[in-house]
Amino acid sequence: MKVGRTERDKLVQEKQKQYAPLVRWLKINFGEIFVAYVHVKALRVFVESVLRYGLPVNFQAAIVEPTKASFKKLRAELHKLYVHLDASAAGPIDTFEDSPALMSLGVHDYYPYVFFKMNIEFIETKR
Repeated sequence: MKVGRTERDKLVQEKQKQYAPLVRWLKINFGEIFVAYVHVKALRVFVESVLRYGLPVNFQAAIVEPTKASFKKLRAELHKLYVHLDASAAGPIDTFEDSPALMSLGVHDYYPYVFFKMNIEFIETKR
């Protein structure tokens, strides 16, 4: 029992000793990782736009963070503005959620414009 207890105490001390450098390293590198994450999303927007609309490239990318209350209204307005870009998206927004053909291809949310969701809430906050 005593050998197990001393081994446990050594491990606890080692953990405490490594905790501060780990947190410092994470704080330093989080910014670089987040920048890489945003660049990957920007690259996805560019590639998807070229694949969907072709060359020459003529588009404007934007990051929009709507409130939960205005999310559906914003989605409907964007749909009205850009429905002319894709003839297959001429129907109502909700029809794609019920389309078995698109669901079988793994398409759960298709819009006539390029849309990627960015998760920026890495730390859960209790509200």
